[in-house]
Amino acid sequence: MIHAKNRVAQEIARETMRALHGLIRAGMSEAEIRRVAEAEMVARASNGWWYHGIGALVLLGKRSVESMPGRQYVASDENCVAENDVITIDLAPTVDGYWGDYARTIFVENGLVAPPDAPRSAAYRQGLDVELHLHQVLVEIARPEMTYEDVYRRMNVEIARLGFENLDVHGNLGHSVEMDERERIYLEQGSTRSFAEVGKAFTFEPHIRVPGTGEGFKREDIYYFDASSALRRL
Repeated sequence: MIHAKNRVAQEIARETMRALHGLIRAGMSEAEIRRVAEAEMVARASNGWWYHGIGALVLLGKRSVESMPGRQYVASDENCVAENDVITIDLAPTVDGYWGDYARTIFVENGLVAPPDAPRSAAYRQGLDVELHLHQVLVEIARPEMTYEDVYRRMNVEIARLGFENLDVHGNLGHSVEMDERERIYLEQGSTRSFAEVGKAFTFEPHIRVPGTGEGFKREDIYYFDASSALRRL
């Protein structure tokens, strides 16, 4: 079930991410980017952050491979955007308590932010293409009768098959969309309830890299099953 305000919150996140492509510059710190992102969401009528009080979790460069519980996150004033860099940004706006949840990796090449989903670097393109592929596979395989663990297992096999690794600190790939963050059900081992049983939208957010490399990639969208049991992106 999708509430109209979830749609509004997710559109706030999408619009903010598009705006950030035109606002981020080489030399900006994680903390600066977070402040800009949160201000952009407030300007678009977000009136809270559901994720541990964090509206924008920003990790760039060498920190793009890091995964940590939200309570431990601190945006750095020292870690700044380089001339060639990757920036993972995870946005968590709310509209009257209803969530948006949206993450992208932004690519900086020769001091300029690449257009959305259009990096020229072969390494950046590879990471983006794998993310796009994983989301497409999810749409093809996910069914309401599957459990959260079923999808977790299938998608982690696909990540490994493509030569990447799952960077999430807990190994999960997403979670149910709730009103209380403590009630989330994760795409993880041991989550044996089906999507039909839970009856809620969920996120898919693989955080991945080629093992041993210093660049992490993340892409997150909210999905739900429509009346015909087809998986749709919010």
